[in-house]
Amino acid sequence: MNKQNLSAVQSTDVGDLGIFHLKRIWASALLGKQANGPDEGHMNRFVLDGLELSIVETLPFLHQQKPAFPEFEKWVLQKHNGHIDSAIRERINRAVTDRLAGRHTRYPITLETDEPVFDNHDWACWEENGYIVLKEAVPREDCETLEKAIWEYLKLRPDEPETWRTRNETFWVHGFRHPLLDKNRRSRRIHRAFAQLWGTEELFHSVDRLSFNPPMGEEHRQFGPSNLHWDDSIAQPLSFDILGVMYLNDVQPNQGAFQCVPGFHRQIGAWLDSLPPDADPRQEILDAFEPVKIGGKAGDLIIWRQELPHGSSVNRADYPRFAQYMAMYPADRAINPVWK
Repeated sequence: MNKQNLSAVQSTDVGDLGIFHLKRIWASALLGKQANGPDEGHMNRFVLDGLELSIVETLPFLHQQKPAFPEFEKWVLQKHNGHIDSAIRERINRAVTDRLAGRHTRYPITLETDEPVFDNHDWACWEENGYIVLKEAVPREDCETLEKAIWEYLKLRPDEPETWRTRNETFWVHGFRHPLLDKNRRSRRIHRAFAQLWGTEELFHSVDRLSFNPPMGEEHRQFGPSNLHWDDSIAQPLSFDILGVMYLNDVQPNQGAFQCVPGFHRQIGAWLDSLPPDADPRQEILDAFEPVKIGGKAGDLIIWRQELPHGSSVNRADYPRFAQYMAMYPADRAINPVWK
């Protein structure tokens, strides 16, 4: 493929699987071309999530193997054990069609539900702090099974702490597949929680990563993103988005817990406006505020607004933190016009 061909690959071009935008993802990856604007980046996201494919698994396959498109479709089909349900294809194609037609919705919206997960007290905390904790989002025994499986996948042992920091991988656990991960992503209770916060039941779920955050001595650096940061663009006007991380073991505040600046969603606009024109907000935030570390039990899901600067804190305890990252989002959400 040469550069002249990319513009000829449209989101509605399909192969044997009949899935919109999949060929465009393939073409962009082979050319090393970044998403062209927020809509294309968002379509990349929900097409892969809709196919239960992790971007950290899909892009390396495309970059390293450089397959022809039929070979890429065959790889996708193999990930689905040889069959992709027509409902999956129809849902993705409908979402892509809506994005191409410019049908966007401003969220959050009000959702009347007979199955609320959060009560009035929870809701007040969400409005005040910008984050909320869904207690016991999944059963503890499932978390224990996942923790054991991750130990085995990493080829580490819980009784050999001297080996925990010598692993070749980073903070993130890539390429790990387990039925309980998919079960968690499809959890009815977790879906209801995100639906209540977004104001819609029509949500895609992310196929995100796991993390292994071992104890760090004072002389060791943190593996993962310990500094406060934002995952998305913070160009104004900011769009509404929410993210989540679920503890797979009991986590104390000093055990690499999730940290954030509560309530920052209510002041981020004024704070950004107060910075000098040449200031980098992502650097300024590092020393501007003291984050709060949020501990929890195995199965607790922390959900936060994207406006909150956040990160995983350095683990100063004596046992690792295990976590599964997850999010749910509507494909038709209106997003920030600046894509970074």
